[in-house]
Amino acid sequence: AKLVLNIAVGESGDRLQKAAKVLEQLTGQVPVYGKARYTVRSFSIRRNEKIACCVTVRGEKAMQLLDAGLKVKEYELIRS
Repeated sequence: AKLVLNIAVGESGDRLQKAAKVLEQLTGQVPVYGKARYTVRSFSIRRNEKIACCVTVRGEKAMQLLDAGLKVKEYELIRS
């Protein structure tokens, strides 16, 4: 099993560091940062600026995380 946890903050700085810390506490792994592909002035982000972080969890640890997350929601997913 493979589980990818992604948090796209949309800006670098304090909010991104908090998101990375949350992922690290959840998984016990160091998150990888994603960079902006190009500058978007309306979003006030620059090219190559770190704006997201993600962690890939595999195997038994992934199943444990998924089980813990679904347990919080009483094992029900929202139908869209």
